[in-house]
Amino acid sequence: MTNLFSIENVNVVFSKFLKSFKRFPFTLLCSFVAFCCIIVGLTQPDYNKTIAKVGILCILFLPLFFSTEVFEERRLTPKFLIRGIVVIALLVLFFYGSPQADYILNDTTFLIKFIVLGLTFHLLASVSPYLFDSKTTSFWHYNKTLFINILTAFIYSGTLSVGLSLALLGIQNLFELKIKEDWYFYIFGGINIFFNTLIFVSKLPDFKKIDIDLDYPLGLKYFTQFVLLPLVAIYLSILIAYESKIIFEWTLPKGWVSSMVLASAIFGILAFLLIHPLKKDNKWIHSFGNLYYWILLPLIVLMLVAIYVRIKQYGITEPRYFVALLALWLLGISLYFSISKVDNIKLIPFSLIIVGLVGIYGPFNAFQSSRINQTNRMVGVLVNKNLLKNGKISLPRNMELKKVELERFQAALEYLSERQPDALKGYLTEKQFKQLKQENSEYQRSELIFKLLNFESKYESHKNFYFTCKECEVYNLDKADYLIDTDSKKRGKDFLKIDNDAIAWSLDSSKLVLIINETEKVSFDLNSLIYLNGNTIPKQKLTFENDNEKWHFKLLVENGSSRNGKLENVKWKLFLKRSNAKSTF
Repeated sequence: MTNLFSIENVNVVFSKFLKSFKRFPFTLLCSFVAFCCIIVGLTQPDYNKTIAKVGILCILFLPLFFSTEVFEERRLTPKFLIRGIVVIALLVLFFYGSPQADYILNDTTFLIKFIVLGLTFHLLASVSPYLFDSKTTSFWHYNKTLFINILTAFIYSGTLSVGLSLALLGIQNLFELKIKEDWYFYIFGGINIFFNTLIFVSKLPDFKKIDIDLDYPLGLKYFTQFVLLPLVAIYLSILIAYESKIIFEWTLPKGWVSSMVLASAIFGILAFLLIHPLKKDNKWIHSFGNLYYWILLPLIVLMLVAIYVRIKQYGITEPRYFVALLALWLLGISLYFSISKVDNIKLIPFSLIIVGLVGIYGPFNAFQSSRINQTNRMVGVLVNKNLLKNGKISLPRNMELKKVELERFQAALEYLSERQPDALKGYLTEKQFKQLKQENSEYQRSELIFKLLNFESKYESHKNFYFTCKECEVYNLDKADYLIDTDSKKRGKDFLKIDNDAIAWSLDSSKLVLIINETEKVSFDLNSLIYLNGNTIPKQKLTFENDNEKWHFKLLVENGSSRNGKLENVKWKLFLKRSNAKSTF
């Protein structure tokens, strides 16, 4: 134990970390900024949301900075040239390519871009040092090192963060000390964002060592042969049985089959990538590898049929676009590995990078294709039923549509209002479009468009929302005389007596009614809460006031939920002040 914590060992660890800072300065700086911004966002009640936006974009660009640094090290390009370009790209995305900071986490389009770009940047990290290098063996050993480093970093950071949090909890309880909960966020954020990245990059050897590495970890072999390959076999068996079933019954495949085929492909391709060096020496692995892609081909056709049926029924959306794109990619990869005599495994991540970039920024990308398709579906119904007057949507109150037309029109209108409201500009009056654009919430935009067009109903599927007040642990009493602390479950059964006034309450859909002495009613319209969603709703949106001759009432809704436009499970506090008091709330 003494040797473990000796000065020599500490110096070795310190020098290794110092070398990592010199080798990957942009990567570690990016992870440190991300940690600081997220910590501020989680622990400070009145933080500037621009800080959170910086943190989110730093997390997105973290693998890209790593990719550029290993690329420059491997290719010996001018120092900081590629990294400088990435910094410019980050600034452009911050100022022009992302939504305002207040709405960044509620913008579905941005979240889809974030996920796809995040996966693309991680794939780029796996291929960038060998982008123009034909050494397949070195490329495999580099990715093997990345895979092991990721697992090691998560084991280190996960164990350390849990252990330190339990130690802090023990100190708090044993010594009866008051420790802010913020410290737990500091520990988890610092270790799992910054320290995790530091461990990962510090364990990456020089490329000269990677190029001559011939070691194949025995644990990796067992993991692949006894975990991944059996999973692949199970998925293939299920899918083959299902394919036989639909052929026998002559029915269309269910949409869920796409997820099963994708999962089977992911496990299968990962397994064969991990055991690639053993393929030449192991006949069983070689035979199964060649057979796998032939088995996958009819399943990909099944997946393409399923996604085609889904798109024909509900139109193109970004998720369906990417599923279709991945199906086509799988078809190409399967044909290549089935026919080609050269198994170039670099083709897998490199082609996926192209797929991701085309899906986001291509001429017919996911967003453009979805907008065009959904607009055409909506206009097709409007033109067919003569529901356009001077180019604007005009729906009669007693409009009758067939079920297929109704579903098509509703789906298109909902998608466009939520994701791409600008596409509706030419079909709405100036006043209607202005009202639609003023609404920042996607959910509320979809509700608003149906109201603006006097359309009776939307989807019959349930719409559930849950909201919670931000920083509701501390209350400003504002010199209130009384406080009622209860929830909607007691309505109609209990009452409180205050200054000889018997006060009961009831919640009806979107209105809270106080019943005073069984005769007088004071109402609070809570309609604005129906479509709130999230756990950081400011108090201002959840506060309502009203008066009668004796009392001034201030209602604070702490949390609640809504289902199909009706409030449920609302918890609230009511502050009462005598109306003749000199001070007001």
